[in-house]
Amino acid sequence: MKMPKVSRGGRLFAAVSGIVAAGLLLSACAGGASSGSTEVDESARTAAVERAEAGAMELINAASQENEWTGPEESPAPRAGLNVTVVPEQMASTGSSRPANTVKSIGDQLGWNVKISDGQGKPDVQLSAVNTAVDEKADAIILIFVDTTRVQSAVQRAIDANIPVITLGSLKNTPESVPDVSFDWVRSGEAIAQYMVWKSEGDLNLLQMKNSDLYITVNGQYKGSQEYLDNEENCPGCTTVTKEWSLANFEDPNTGPAAQAVAALQANPDLNWVSCFDSCLFRVTNAINRAGLDEKVSGAGFDCNPENIDIIRAGGSQKVCFADPREWLAYATVDNVNRMTNGQDPYDYTPAIPVALFDKDVLDNLPEDKAAELEQLGWQGNFDFRTKFEQLWGLK
Repeated sequence: MKMPKVSRGGRLFAAVSGIVAAGLLLSACAGGASSGSTEVDESARTAAVERAEAGAMELINAASQENEWTGPEESPAPRAGLNVTVVPEQMASTGSSRPANTVKSIGDQLGWNVKISDGQGKPDVQLSAVNTAVDEKADAIILIFVDTTRVQSAVQRAIDANIPVITLGSLKNTPESVPDVSFDWVRSGEAIAQYMVWKSEGDLNLLQMKNSDLYITVNGQYKGSQEYLDNEENCPGCTTVTKEWSLANFEDPNTGPAAQAVAALQANPDLNWVSCFDSCLFRVTNAINRAGLDEKVSGAGFDCNPENIDIIRAGGSQKVCFADPREWLAYATVDNVNRMTNGQDPYDYTPAIPVALFDKDVLDNLPEDKAAELEQLGWQGNFDFRTKFEQLWGLK
C-alpha cells in the first residue's frame, strides 16, 4: 500500500485510569500561553507551523495517490448460511452505520443471514445484544466501535460457546485474543492537530469535543491530538479546551455535543477551532451555523462522512477531515469472520489500511469521478478492494 509510514504502536495503550469529570477542562498546550501571545518566540512558532505542515501534507498527498494491495493473497471459500450478528455502537452515527450496512450487504452476497442489532450508544443495550446473539447460537459476532470491557461478560459467554467474536475499531480488546480490524488511530489525532496548527499559523485555540464513552476516541483520536499539542515545540502559545460528552446525549438539544460546543464557543470568544469525529462535528457545525459563529470557528473531523465532505467542499466551517476507507475495514472484518468460521487464524489488516486528509483544496482538485464517489460513499481508499476480496473468496 503506497501510504505514509505510520506507527503501529497506536493500537496498544493501557486502559484509562479514570474518566475525567464532565465539563470544561482547560489545558494550555504550551505552558499556558494565550492566543496570539506576543511572548511566544516567533522563530519557534514558525518552526512549529512548518513541522505541522509537513506532517499534515503526508496524509494530504495520500488522499490523491493510488494504492496497492498489501493484504493476503488467499482466503478460504465462505461457508453459506452463516448466522452473523453485527452490533454497531450506534446506528445514529454514520461512522458506525457505514460499516454495519456494508457487512449486511456483503453477507447477502455470501448467502449469510446478517442481523444488525443497534447498540444505541448504550453499554447495557450492547451487552444485551451480544447475550442475545449467544442465546440465538450465532455463528459469529461483529462488534463495531463497541468497548469490549463494557460487554465483557457477554463476550466471554460467546468465547466459551466457541462463537467467533471480532471487532472493528476497538484498539484494545478484552480479552486480547479477540481480533480487531483498525488502523493507527493515534496518528489520526496527530494529523488533525498538525493541520490545525498549520492552518491557524500557530495561533490555535482549540475546543475538543471529547466523547468519553468510546475507548477508541479517548485513546486514539483524542490522545493523538492532545499528545501532539502538549509538546511545547509543536504548539507554542496554543491553548486547548476540552469538553466531554456522552453518547447517551448525542442527539439531546440541551446536553448533547452540539449544544455544549455552542455554549463553550460563546463563553470563550478566543476559541477558533473545534474538533470531533464527523457525526458529532456535523451536528456541532449545524449548531454553530445557527448561532452565527461559522465565520469565527473552523472545524476538524474524523471519518470524512459524505455529509461532512459536502460542508468542506462548500467552504463551510468544517475545513478538514481525516479519512479511512470504512467500507474497506468492513470487508476486512468479514474476511476475518470467514477465516475464523473456517478454523483459520484472523489476518492482521492494520498495516494494509490506507489513511488520508481531505480539505477543500484536495476536494477541488479531485477528478470528477473520484469527487462523486467521495461525496456519495465516503473515501474508498483509492483502490478497488471489493473486487480484491471477491477474488479472495472465489466469487470472481
